[in-house]
Amino acid sequence: MTFSSAAPQDLAPHDSSTQQVLTLIRQRVDASRSAARLDLFKACAVLSLREEASAHDFADAVARTLAQALGRAPEWHGPDARSVTFDEGWVLRLGERSIACDSASVAFLISSRVPRGKRASLAYLVNGLAERVEAA
Repeated sequence: MTFSSAAPQDLAPHDSSTQQVLTLIRQRVDASRSAARLDLFKACAVLSLREEASAHDFADAVARTLAQALGRAPEWHGPDARSVTFDEGWVLRLGERSIACDSASVAFLISSRVPRGKRASLAYLVNGLAERVEAA
């Protein structure tokens, strides 16, 4: 995972639930820099068995598996940054569309950057995170 100082867009235009999705992921990226990588498919399997899984659990899974899903390390700003990288903007749009229950847009966004065999797993993690953030 790489941290970027480039700032293509501002965080302000997004609603609080969507901002919370990015904030949780940024915090987990920051906290898990020294943690072992997590396999995308194993993360989904473990979380699917845990009904009590929290938004933090799903954010941790997204943070630790997104590089595998994308095929490269995403660029992240620190947890308190007001601007977002391209990768963070994409995650924000995913969270926003998932919170809005717009599955067609979620599928489109994921298919634009994630190989076919990993799409359903990433969608599960993003939707699980969005559901828990919205419920809080």
